[in-house]
Amino acid sequence: MPSAAQSASSSSLELLTIYEVSKILGSSLDLEQTLREVLRALSYQLQMHRGRVYLQGEDGALRLVAAQGLPKDSPAQEIDYNQGEGISGRILKTGMPAVVPNLAEEPLFNNRSGGRDDLDEQVASLVGVPIKAAGTVIGVLTIDRISDDGPSGHFGSDVRFLTMVANLIGQTVRLHRTVAEERRFMMRETFRVQKELRPVVAPVNDVVCTSPNMVDVLAQVHRVAPFKSTVLIRGESGTGKELIARAIHNLSPRKDAPFIRVNCAALPEALLESELFGHEKGSFTGAQKDHKGRFELASGGTLFLDEIGDISSNFQAKLLRVLQEQEFERVGGSKTIKTDVRLICATNLNLEEAVGHGKFRADLYFRINVVTIHLPPLRERRGDIATLARHFVAKFGRDNGLNLDIAAEALEVLNRCTWPGNVRELENCIERAATQCRNGTIRVPDLSCSMNLCNSSVLFQYRTMGAAVGGLAPSMSGAVTNPAQGRTQPAVNAAMPSPVPAPANGAAANGAPNGAQWPACASGCSAGPAPACGASKPLPPSAIVPLPAPLPASSAPAIPSAPAPQPVSAGPDLPLDEPESGPLRDRLVWAMERTGWVQAKAARLLGMTTRQVSYALRKYNIEIKRF
Repeated sequence: MPSAAQSASSSSLELLTIYEVSKILGSSLDLEQTLREVLRALSYQLQMHRGRVYLQGEDGALRLVAAQGLPKDSPAQEIDYNQGEGISGRILKTGMPAVVPNLAEEPLFNNRSGGRDDLDEQVASLVGVPIKAAGTVIGVLTIDRISDDGPSGHFGSDVRFLTMVANLIGQTVRLHRTVAEERRFMMRETFRVQKELRPVVAPVNDVVCTSPNMVDVLAQVHRVAPFKSTVLIRGESGTGKELIARAIHNLSPRKDAPFIRVNCAALPEALLESELFGHEKGSFTGAQKDHKGRFELASGGTLFLDEIGDISSNFQAKLLRVLQEQEFERVGGSKTIKTDVRLICATNLNLEEAVGHGKFRADLYFRINVVTIHLPPLRERRGDIATLARHFVAKFGRDNGLNLDIAAEALEVLNRCTWPGNVRELENCIERAATQCRNGTIRVPDLSCSMNLCNSSVLFQYRTMGAAVGGLAPSMSGAVTNPAQGRTQPAVNAAMPSPVPAPANGAAANGAPNGAQWPACASGCSAGPAPACGASKPLPPSAIVPLPAPLPASSAPAIPSAPAPQPVSAGPDLPLDEPESGPLRDRLVWAMERTGWVQAKAARLLGMTTRQVSYALRKYNIEIKRF
């Protein structure tokens, strides 16, 4: 009779414990916290001394996710069990419960979790059951019992009860993992759908565009802005690289942090290092106090390095370390400064060609060329010309308190331009025309090409020869598109430039008297005796000194060709003894000797810049004579 009462009491206690465990498992989505509460309930109801719940990871190892009664300094949280290793590993491998009446006599017990140094003083028993879900073992549940009278023989009821608890835990773990996997799937799908359906025409401050290629650029700006990746913006001068860089910053999580910009081409190397990295007091003459560099000022924000292709090789190595390690030292200092800067670079040069010629470090190129955004030139996005023109007209009117408009025929002329200076040139053209208009409307006679003041086509032809013109990168294409006639013409040979650029519209072929050329306006609109741009009569052709293209160092000496025919020129004549054809070295030596070895005068004589002359002298190893 007492045993029956004791059995009924034990069954009632087990039923109550199962009820409490089921409530705990359904109370929270925090799996680890829920399992700890389950072990606490088992400890209270069944006088369990210690309890552990192990779950199998993706690599197949058992990891402790919840424990009760272990020492605070126990390393169990950092220990994994493989299949077949120890008691828990054997349960995982076999999928069968295990009972150890006395842990001190069990050879598989390795005491890896610690806290079992008193087995000689008391008897500790262990009961472990597998945690299953859908017939698969996914974990192990173990409890310890302490007895001073030796191991008890009532382990059958403990195994049966713990198996029921383990089944409840297994279903809960399976449910949590299913919910977590579905949540990850939904997040991936949501991100993918948002990325695909994100409006690519989202407004960006100061960026005016409607053409498809610029809309694609803005879509790329929206995609790259939320991340910290380095961005390289490439495009011709005047295409709006700085506007795109600022748009990336304003759309990023760093929008409230500083946006610092540096023009690398405007500063010499020594000053550029001080500006970017800062300097310590007394590090050089004039350093009266500590100065923070741009990297330090832009910490947490964005640093925009414009014209990065123009920095020297020595400074490229210094810059590379900052980009890789995000740390630097001020000039004259030894303290290492950490910085968190998002870098945006811009250039109008062909960096691949510069790397091939050894002018730009390959490791720096790969470091900054993470996300590349190509800005199309204005001549390739003609759908934006009218919109930009109206925008600049309205801006000029607001700045000067005027009510201005632009006529449709003026927009047609602007739409036919080649625009080698891109958006910057268009803005300047609109501003010049706005200052000339008289009745509040910009018309064709107000445009620069109508006044024979536009030299854009001349610059564009020079660029197609393969030479840079005042910051305008050489054209990368091998053909020139005539916007007025809509056909493609072969590019001028860069090695042997013609002394006079060809007419922009084939005026000589249209019957101009005595071979005279109509003004080479950027719009290419001088097609015939009555040019549409407003020019009333043809201009006599003038000799234009071409920009010479240096020959490759590895090429064989050029064979002198027949001298080009001299055009009829109303302008100043060239010196008769100038070698107009042949190697550039001969022309350089002639010009330097003619001008007393003054590079600036020789540059004007050859129609080159001083920088081009200096580069050519170094390239051909011409020793400069000093008097």
